[in-house]
Amino acid sequence: MFKSQINPVVFLGGALLLATPASGQDASGGSTVGSVRYYAGVGMANIKAGEYVYSGDRKISQLDWESKGVVTGTLGGDVDIGYAWKLKGRLDVGLGGNGYMEDRDWLSTSYSGWTHQSLHPDTELDRYINVLLEAEKALVDTGATRLGLGGGIGYTNVKWTARGGSYIYSDTTLHDTVGNFADGLKGISYEQRIPTVFLSANAEQKIGAFTLSGALRGGAAIAYKGVDDHWLRYLRFTDEMDIAPMIGATVTADYQLLPSTAVYLGGDFQKIFETRGDAHVRSTVNGASASFDDGGAADYQSIMVTAGLKGTF
Repeated sequence: MFKSQINPVVFLGGALLLATPASGQDASGGSTVGSVRYYAGVGMANIKAGEYVYSGDRKISQLDWESKGVVTGTLGGDVDIGYAWKLKGRLDVGLGGNGYMEDRDWLSTSYSGWTHQSLHPDTELDRYINVLLEAEKALVDTGATRLGLGGGIGYTNVKWTARGGSYIYSDTTLHDTVGNFADGLKGISYEQRIPTVFLSANAEQKIGAFTLSGALRGGAAIAYKGVDDHWLRYLRFTDEMDIAPMIGATVTADYQLLPSTAVYLGGDFQKIFETRGDAHVRSTVNGASASFDDGGAADYQSIMVTAGLKGTF
């Protein structure tokens, strides 16, 4: 079970305090220089990541890490800095959830199916953090309609730990060894560190008390890294991936309650496509190490829905 000191109810309570009107400005008003809009909410996310090992062009191992229904908290805002420019920021953190991991190996060249498999339903989501910073310039801003282009940077960090579970191995003959790991025994931890750069296209339309907005992001993950600790083998694997294509999208619907307070419902999607990279392995006992060119790979995807309050000052 994911352990966190942040209670979702407390987080939403903070959101209610944040959204208390601080001035008479309209939360969805036009682009007034210096105006600040902020929001806070809670939501749920599905997060998954793939970890791969290659020998040349042949995949020999794949670990699928996934968490569903992760409770998330979101804080964000934007400020008009003049000349039709906005600066935007958003922080998403995991507040609760668990996961699942499946580990498969293909170690026989004469058999197309997997030779080794382990299943780990007791997989804990240790950490989920997502940050976006963006600058956007309006090309059209009528007060009711805004169209803009922008660019920015992002960073995602996600980590799981798998404990216990069952296994089927092929020691002498195919699938001849079946058993279970001890409950609670820490087997593998896996972390992805994903810095990104992107360009964006943004649109916003006000219709009465409603505001609909959306953004499309396209870019790349740079310095993309995966860190795998095999605790029972005392080994750390570090994969340093090549530049990976990235896409993302955000949609939001707001409803104005008060001149400076609105409620919102939003959705966010992010995908990092599979990319190869160099793999490094090091013994945590004696420090012995080895490297394998293009021996590792990774990918990542998240889908999140949030709801909360927006304010302005």
